[in-house]
Amino acid sequence: MGGQVADVIQSERVGEAEFALIGHQENWPQIAEIVRGLRPLGSAELPLDEIRSIVPWIPPRTVSRVRVESYPRQREAAGVYIDTFITPDELASGTLRPLLAKVHAAADVAAREGARIASLGGFTSIVLERALGELRQPLAFTTGNTLTAALLVHGITAAAAKIGITLAEADVVIVGGTGDIGSGCARWLAPRVGRLQLAARHHGRLAADVGRLRVTGHNVTAVTDLNASIGRADVVLAVASMVAPSVDAGIAPSGALLCDAGYPKNLIVAGREPRHIFWGGMGVARGGIRSDDGMLERFYRFPVTNVGHGCMLEALLLALAQRYEPFSTGRGNITPARIDEIWRLAQEHGFALAPFFNGSGLWRATTMPTVAA
Repeated sequence: MGGQVADVIQSERVGEAEFALIGHQENWPQIAEIVRGLRPLGSAELPLDEIRSIVPWIPPRTVSRVRVESYPRQREAAGVYIDTFITPDELASGTLRPLLAKVHAAADVAAREGARIASLGGFTSIVLERALGELRQPLAFTTGNTLTAALLVHGITAAAAKIGITLAEADVVIVGGTGDIGSGCARWLAPRVGRLQLAARHHGRLAADVGRLRVTGHNVTAVTDLNASIGRADVVLAVASMVAPSVDAGIAPSGALLCDAGYPKNLIVAGREPRHIFWGGMGVARGGIRSDDGMLERFYRFPVTNVGHGCMLEALLLALAQRYEPFSTGRGNITPARIDEIWRLAQEHGFALAPFFNGSGLWRATTMPTVAA
């Protein structure tokens, strides 16, 4: 096994990256693509069971060198994608300490690469949500959650209009409604929907958040029976921190709109995903995203090109705007004003909603959705 690990842990080239993307993969096939791509050309093919045995020994490292270009302003920024090699098995174990160590090690790699800003994708942002101050590095860290929230609320607005749902009259349920992204979406959506229901595991936090939103006069309630609420909903936004899907999409009415923004996914889907489910928080960089060696494209693939998760795209956007700042940090700081600010910045540099898609592919006859600022 030692030789196989050594084939992947090659000496890292220290560069002058503007941004770093720190993340992990949500399934083993994606991890396998990275491992196979990092091994020397001509190496014997490793079966998945061997890959599963060696990956826990691989330290965080730069996996791909990435470039992004703004549109139409034509500014380019260069950076790196750093994988933490946090596995689905480690996420399922619920043991925080080794995950925290891997994220810290990935931050060290970002600093050595010379990055001025780094985004924390997936569970890496959750691990460090309350501990960003512990990252003693000469660069800014952002969770990317504000751009994710902006893509979610504008995506729901556009998708609802596309399938004939009037948001101003709609019953909307947010699963994970007190998390950083969920609470930010709740604040933005509350004055724009007919009724907003928030579901969360932390009942004390849920009661406090619902109370604050109701004081402003909005129709907001706490979910007491999740299945019953989803069974009556017009729109369901699933953005909870889960290690595996656990919300049954089949409970929702046939005409409801379901947005799964979990990483890993929140919704359990039996068979082919129906047209009204889409993976939310996804954006497209119209100026283009590419890796120097084609490595990123091996494991980070979607039905259309230049698409990425909002948590990753936020660092690209801030680098293009030359705003090397912790735009998204800590739970509860995503206000409607911050969502509108990052959305304006995104439009300035050609970032937009990705076409609607799910695990079965693009929505039929879909086009690039457009939403007013």
